[in-house]
Amino acid sequence: MIRVALTALSTVFLFACGGGSSSGSSEPNVVTMDEVSVRTLGIDLVNISGAAADFFVKESSGSSPLFDENNKVSSVPDFNSYYHSVSWTTATPMKLDIGTIDTNTQTANALSEDILLNNKEKLWAIAWSDEGDLTLSTGIQEPSPVEDKYRLRLFAVEDVTVTVNSTAFSVTNLSKGNFSNQLLVDNCNKELILSANQIDICELEIGKSYLLIVDGEDVLLAAEEK
Repeated sequence: MIRVALTALSTVFLFACGGGSSSGSSEPNVVTMDEVSVRTLGIDLVNISGAAADFFVKESSGSSPLFDENNKVSSVPDFNSYYHSVSWTTATPMKLDIGTIDTNTQTANALSEDILLNNKEKLWAIAWSDEGDLTLSTGIQEPSPVEDKYRLRLFAVEDVTVTVNSTAFSVTNLSKGNFSNQLLVDNCNKELILSANQIDICELEIGKSYLLIVDGEDVLLAAEEK
């Protein structure tokens, strides 16, 4: 059975918002969110590490350490995900640092720095275990749904050979810690093969884009790209 990640909406953080007072005026010039151009991006925080994980997000130029408690956005149980949104008002892209730490031990941590994201882009931030070490991998989401087909991308936590035995036949050797290119599957049963294992994806909804997190022969978690 494929486990499908469920997401929850997070608090929106506003990193940059202008305001001030006019010279010689006693009244402040209040700038409301309706009067500025708000840019947003989203981060799907996915935990497949084997234990609960805390996620931290901060603007790269910020002065506080990434693993400051004020930058903590969520504690995500194993085999779960959490959606976090970021808003800002400058015209330039947002540059973020993202980190994760073991919730229980507070000793193991991993981070990705200076991730550049544009308006309305979405990011995967995946906490996983690489031979027992907590690891964090990130990648831009690439939704591209096709009617009456399954559009898939894979993220591997173990080296795997991916075969699509469909109208568009392909064989891909995917190394652990990497995302695949987009794959198109016509039918949900037996057309996706991990190593020699035929995968049933019939629990997924046809006509949508998904990221499948896989090991050497099975799908561990499926999450929609949208």
